[in-house]
Amino acid sequence: MLCTSTILAQESAGYRMDDIENRIADLENTIPLRVGVGIETLYILADHSEASREKSGDYFLDKFELIISGDFDGGLYYRSRWDYQVTQQAFFPAWTYAGLKHNDNWSTEAGVIIQPLGAGVDGSYYDNSFLSDVPLWIGLANNSEPGIKTMFSQGNADWVFAFTKNAELTSKPTARFRPDLIAQNGLSEVELNNTFHGGGAYTIDLDGATLQLGSNGQYGDLFNTVTNDSGGEHWAATAFANYNAGGFALTLQGMVYDYNLDRAPVGGPATTDTVYLSQGKPIPASGNVYSTRISYTMPASVGIFDTVKFYHDYDFLDSGSEDTISADDTQFSIAGVHLSRGAFNTWVSVYTSKNADFANGGPDDDTWNTQFTVVGALYF
Repeated sequence: MLCTSTILAQESAGYRMDDIENRIADLENTIPLRVGVGIETLYILADHSEASREKSGDYFLDKFELIISGDFDGGLYYRSRWDYQVTQQAFFPAWTYAGLKHNDNWSTEAGVIIQPLGAGVDGSYYDNSFLSDVPLWIGLANNSEPGIKTMFSQGNADWVFAFTKNAELTSKPTARFRPDLIAQNGLSEVELNNTFHGGGAYTIDLDGATLQLGSNGQYGDLFNTVTNDSGGEHWAATAFANYNAGGFALTLQGMVYDYNLDRAPVGGPATTDTVYLSQGKPIPASGNVYSTRISYTMPASVGIFDTVKFYHDYDFLDSGSEDTISADDTQFSIAGVHLSRGAFNTWVSVYTSKNADFANGGPDDDTWNTQFTVVGALYF
């Protein structure tokens, strides 16, 4: 027979085990930490590169992604994606922020956030072709910066306001999730600082289709890293329309931007009409960008894939510069198909461009250039 003390000890142990199991279950319910990994490969065949033509293109590992998210009691949540860009040999945040959901219609996020600029109200806009578009490559679409953002909805209206302190810091000064205007020896002596963002959109229901009309913008300072004083100001604004009907989607966007430098960049032309981005490429200090995005998504059976999206993206950058180095207008035209099934994704694109050296689209020689690309991605 078991003595009373032994029985009590076993019961006590049982209670402690139940308590531990309950606490673990409670943690799993309130802090469901989720971890994901992404791997992306890239094949490029560019007609403007003799080496690329002779080798029939280049195929390489492009990027690793680490994705972590979690939801906590009281509306707290965390979202993070860190990228290791193999070609840049740098590890940097695509985004990493903590958020608070005040109610079903209002939330606030702080950390490295996506700036709310472009056809998505909150900065969620991205091109169909995955690789390139003009707003993205001039740092004015899907760009991440340290700051705070609040978003709320009122019926069919969505609003967003944000403040970003500066460009994100990384292990290499030229490595960014998206290009930024930064201090770089011999190229530029200014950097973005203290930027305010705001925007809104209204969605109209059209009997099985939706039309979203909106606008957003940003305004901030430029800091001169040589004089440790004001380097000027910068601003950008967009107007956009998003139409969706079944598998069909259409986006139209107009953007105007201006980097108003107080003095010319070090090592650059003797005017302020040209600025340099973090990848070392010059762009017009001011310009207008006109964009269209059109796609159609449908179920299909193509090898292992069960969904196919056909798309065409087009951008026209109307340069406001009179400098020889940046006065030419830029055009980007990208047609392709996106195949997907669960974690497996493949983008096959053909894009033609003119004067798009800053976007890896060929030399600025006022001629058309063509690239064929295949992106393979696995997210799990």
